[in-house]
Amino acid sequence: MKRTPSRPRRGAIHRLGTAAALFLALASPACAQGGGQEKGRPAAGGAARSAVSRDSLVSRANESRLKGSAQAPVTLVEISDFQCPYCGEFARETYAKIDSAYIRTGKVKMLFVNLPLPNHAQAWSAAEAALCAGAQGQFWPMHDRIFATQREWSGQEDAPRRFARFAAELKLDAAAFRECTESDMMAPLILGDVMQAAGTGLTGTPSFILNGREAMSGALPFEEFRKRIDPLLAQPQPQPAPVPGTP
Repeated sequence: MKRTPSRPRRGAIHRLGTAAALFLALASPACAQGGGQEKGRPAAGGAARSAVSRDSLVSRANESRLKGSAQAPVTLVEISDFQCPYCGEFARETYAKIDSAYIRTGKVKMLFVNLPLPNHAQAWSAAEAALCAGAQGQFWPMHDRIFATQREWSGQEDAPRRFARFAAELKLDAAAFRECTESDMMAPLILGDVMQAAGTGLTGTPSFILNGREAMSGALPFEEFRKRIDPLLAQPQPQPAPVPGTP
C-alpha cells in the first residue's frame, strides 16, 4: 500500500461515498458488540462463559478508542498505522492540539482505526497492544506511549516486550494483558478495521475522515484541521426531539 507524503503543503481533500459513513456507526459505543451467545440460548458451561468474557473485552477495547463527548457535533476518524513515521509525526505534533482545542472542549469526538501496512512488521503487534490496553480502559495512554517511542521499537523484534513494559508502567493487569496479546484476542477487531478502511478507498496513512464525508490525507499541521473543522462547527446543529408531555 502507498504511504502518503509527510506534511503535504495542502491537504488532499476528497468527498467520500457511503462506505465511509460506516465509521460513524463505529463511533457509537452502542455498536461495539462481540459475537456473544444467541438470544434465548442458555450458557453452556465454561467455554460459553469464556466466549462471553472474550467478547466483553473486545467490546470494551472497541469503545476505548473513541475519545470525546458522544454529543460532539463533529466526528474525526483517524486511519492509522502505529509504525508509520507520518502517523507518528501527526501523533507527536498535531494530535495533542486537536485534543486540547476540540476533543476536550466537547466539539469533536475522535475514533482511531487501525490500518497496519504490510511493510511494517511491528504495526500489528502495536495495534494489539493498544487495544489490549483499551480492554482495561487505557487505549489512549498506550497510544501515546507507543507513538512517543516509535523510533525506539520500530524494526525491533522485541517490540512486543517493550509494549508489555509500557503496560506495566500504566499499571495494567499484566497477566490479562499478556493473555490478550498472546492469544490474538483483538485480531477480529483489527481485521474489521482493515476491511472498513478498504471500503473507503483510502490506502495511505494517516488518513482522516470528517463526519463521514470529507477525507484528509497526510501528516497535516493543526491549522489544516482547524480550516476543516471550524466551518462544520459553524453549521446549524440539529436540535434534540422534544420529550412527549413536556412544554
